[in-house]
Amino acid sequence: MKFLFKSKIKYLKFFLFLIVISVVKNTYSNEIKPLEEIFNENDSSINSLITMQRCAAIYGALYFINPSDANSKDYENRYKIFLQSAVLEDIKMNNVNEDDSYKNQIEEFKSSIKFFIQIYLQNYKKNNSYLKDHWLENDFFICEKF
Repeated sequence: MKFLFKSKIKYLKFFLFLIVISVVKNTYSNEIKPLEEIFNENDSSINSLITMQRCAAIYGALYFINPSDANSKDYENRYKIFLQSAVLEDIKMNNVNEDDSYKNQIEEFKSSIKFFIQIYLQNYKKNNSYLKDHWLENDFFICEKF
């Protein structure tokens, strides 16, 4: 009887593990797609928030990866503006208070910036450029238009 119970728990744990993996995979798959692809797939009302979040992370990663760069002050200003814009868009879309939105957007920013820094470093090793020949280069150009 004990063996059957332990076996069922093993299967239950494995099943829960698969569910968690599939949810995480779906969540991150939306985050790592180019902006143009996200625009084509999503409702236009959420595109503004996604764009603000993405642009904040792109500029933030460029700032933090190389703060001595000639453009670093511009990158710093832009990531702060996009981050504040994401907060305002979140408040407008989700009817949350400013403090909660700011906390949520900071957490989103932190996780995204870690990801983009990794991409930038890998791309720099490969192409001697943080953005060249990578889909993030196009995202960067989209962000420059704002």
